[in-house]
Amino acid sequence: MRKPYALLSYLLCLILAASIFVAPAAAANPPKLNMDTRTLAMVNKPGVVLVQTQWTASVTWYEISLESTFEEDMVAQLTEWVESGEIGSTEQEIYAAMIYLMANYMDQYAFYTGNTSTEQMSTAAIGTGFIVSPDGYLVTNAHVVTSDADELTMQFATTGLEQYAIQFADEFSAEMRRNGYSMSEDEWYSIANAYYKMLSDSMSISNLKTDYACFMGNVTPGSDVSVRGRGLDLRKIGEPYPGKDIAILKLDGGNFPTVILGDDTKLRTGDQVYAMGYPGVATLNDALNIAQALQEPTLTQGIISAKKEMAGGWAILQTDAAIHGGNSGGPLFNKDGEVIGVNTFTALDDSGTTRASGMAFAIPINLVKQFLHEINVEPSESDFTRKYKEAIALYQNEDYGESADILRGLNETNPGYPVVAELLADARRLADSQPKTTTTTEAPTTTTTTTESTTTTTTTTAATTTTTAAQTTTEATTAKKEESNKGASGSAGSAGSASSGAQAQSSSLLIIVIIIAAVIVIAAAAVVILVLLKNKAGQQPPQHGYMQPPPGQGYMPHQQQPGQGFGQQQPHPQQQYPQPPHPQQPQQQYQAPGQQYAQNQAFGAQQAQQQAQPGAAPYAPQAQAFAQGQGGAQAPAASEPAGDKPGFCIKCGAQLIPGMKFCAKCGTQVPD
Repeated sequence: MRKPYALLSYLLCLILAASIFVAPAAAANPPKLNMDTRTLAMVNKPGVVLVQTQWTASVTWYEISLESTFEEDMVAQLTEWVESGEIGSTEQEIYAAMIYLMANYMDQYAFYTGNTSTEQMSTAAIGTGFIVSPDGYLVTNAHVVTSDADELTMQFATTGLEQYAIQFADEFSAEMRRNGYSMSEDEWYSIANAYYKMLSDSMSISNLKTDYACFMGNVTPGSDVSVRGRGLDLRKIGEPYPGKDIAILKLDGGNFPTVILGDDTKLRTGDQVYAMGYPGVATLNDALNIAQALQEPTLTQGIISAKKEMAGGWAILQTDAAIHGGNSGGPLFNKDGEVIGVNTFTALDDSGTTRASGMAFAIPINLVKQFLHEINVEPSESDFTRKYKEAIALYQNEDYGESADILRGLNETNPGYPVVAELLADARRLADSQPKTTTTTEAPTTTTTTTESTTTTTTTTAATTTTTAAQTTTEATTAKKEESNKGASGSAGSAGSASSGAQAQSSSLLIIVIIIAAVIVIAAAAVVILVLLKNKAGQQPPQHGYMQPPPGQGYMPHQQQPGQGFGQQQPHPQQQYPQPPHPQQPQQQYQAPGQQYAQNQAFGAQQAQQQAQPGAAPYAPQAQAFAQGQGGAQAPAASEPAGDKPGFCIKCGAQLIPGMKFCAKCGTQVPD
């Protein structure tokens, strides 16, 4: 029976050991995060960044002049229109017609003088990206970080030559005012665009260099809000729209805020989604504080309108969430705050120039996962984001003190995130407004009184009095309970001194108490099982075997006697000593040999009757009783006159069989 005891003891030790480790872990678990729309934005803002691609190059263009015949041809055309009645003959009408001719035909009379101008210029495009790993891997659109030659030339022309076109249009407008004509805004733009087109057609680009950066908020105490840029390395790029418009870049550093990637296969039409990014109209607007706008991504919401398929055979998500230029590369979240798509493009209306409302498209996130897998990048949540979520959950649970402690640490190790700084300020303010817990100032005094069956321990402080009484049976149990009472008193004292974390400590202690109670119940069940098994073991029939004789008596082997008829040698039963009397029953007096002569007469009669039967084993009933573990023969009910002298064994007290020289129970030799 040692194996069941050992197994149960082992299991009990495992349960107790598990409780030691599980209780602190359970107490340390933060409350669950309630992911509403506001929380979704708060959690993901740090991991969504503005991505900028900057191209720097040497830009050369040629000096332009107009042929002298241009003025002669304009005068001839204007005269013809006046004579034919197509325009009026007033001065204002003639000047308006002249501006029209210059804007539409000036490039046909332009020529290059041979003089050139070269300048170092730069142009940039912006989009949105999101960080998917603690070591800084970032996802955006391919068209945010690349451009074809024609588009790039136009961007440089717009950036570098626009000022020359404006200068030319302003000078021409001033000349017309001196002549008594005031140009309209449309006329001014027509002259500026015509001159700009002539300059861009003659422009060439050399020494092109491309740089990538992302911009994060920077909040420094005592200084203005600003923006800092961090360099990026391009690690993998797909084909711009209409291809698989995905690019993977890398930040230098670690423990960046991250977003969690979801599974777009679970999406259905009608599911709620949220788009986050930096649309140009809400970021680079001159009416806004651009430095502040670069820190605050815009959140819009909508639904999954449909799941479509691109011409290349891969899926695309359609949504009615508002997406504009600058949102490209930004995340599309589900209601749980997981990224399920990358905002990529919007459809145009029939005019081909205006974005169609509610017709935005996002690349599924599972395609992004394929890109990441190809360069051995495993998306995961950073320690910063995990702690930040924990702080938000504590804030939601009104544990403002603990929330502020976590946010303070994040703001020290990862400074510069406005959303973290704002939440920290709110948590501090709310923690200060919570009522304070009174702390004790006097040392506790302890008085212990012990009686025969009861131990009472009383602890008194300036603010708290605790009395614990426990019924005990042993000295060890008393000591254990006194130690428990002291520990409880110490816990109460520390709880009183922690003002900001009082509610959290109460929750932790409650969890610990529940776990300890569960362990006690399991331990009690194990003890009951052990007792039941032990009782069951005590009820099993005794096993017969050879018995060692007591000192001073020789070992008498049980031998087959002539005429006894035993078929084979029978083992001796183990020696059984008389049991002490039950406390509820009258005590029986021991009867020495010769005192129960009348009781032995029946057994002697049975023996005589068995010997009278030919071929019968004279002691078969006795042997059968031994084989069944009964330890002795049962006397028949019939009573006959006594035969041989009856008696009891002087060794074990068993009833002797008349005529036997050895005790049938213990094998001791019967004296003559």
